[in-house]
Amino acid sequence: MTTPAASASPTPSATADPTGRPVAVFIGDSYTVGSGTSLEGTGFPAMLGELRGWEVVNLGISGTGYAMSRDAAWCPPGGCVAYAGVIPDAVGHDPDIVVVSGGRNDLAAGSPEQLAPAVVDFFTRLRAALPEARIVVTSPLWDAPSPPQSLIDLGVIVEREANRIGAVYLDLGQPLENRPELIAPDGLHPNEEGLRLIAERIDALLPR
Repeated sequence: MTTPAASASPTPSATADPTGRPVAVFIGDSYTVGSGTSLEGTGFPAMLGELRGWEVVNLGISGTGYAMSRDAAWCPPGGCVAYAGVIPDAVGHDPDIVVVSGGRNDLAAGSPEQLAPAVVDFFTRLRAALPEARIVVTSPLWDAPSPPQSLIDLGVIVEREANRIGAVYLDLGQPLENRPELIAPDGLHPNEEGLRLIAERIDALLPR
């Protein structure tokens, strides 16, 4: 079962999944949401949850990142919050696992060096709020063209901070690079096949 991404507003507190499956909360951007596809709202987290036997809660918010917040038509009053603003909602679901993915939107907010304090702050807050959760962090993803150097540099910072808090960092590479057939008609987001590839890449790299 998957709880779809709905908004940036907090949801009621949830207890452990009654099925006994691990509860996995996903924090991310439109790639996590599955924007531009028939899977919008569930995205690759639903696919990964099926592979892993997780109860998935998708808290992804399109257009956001470690530092990037947004005020867009799809946002609730007050706007779409950056990742740190999602932490209280994540805590409310009492997760066993937290998966964090994203970073490309942050490049519109500054250079990797300028973004570093927000990355540090997010991971510090996340670990303090969920000291017992297994935290999994993916490298930032790009679409079919080769990623800019700034995304690669941001990935170095994300990896460093993930390691600092004892998270599992997964270098996914760029599974969509030079694969335009995996991109949705909007030219930006992965299509259903692209989302499945991301889920399968995470599943292959994440120790059980």
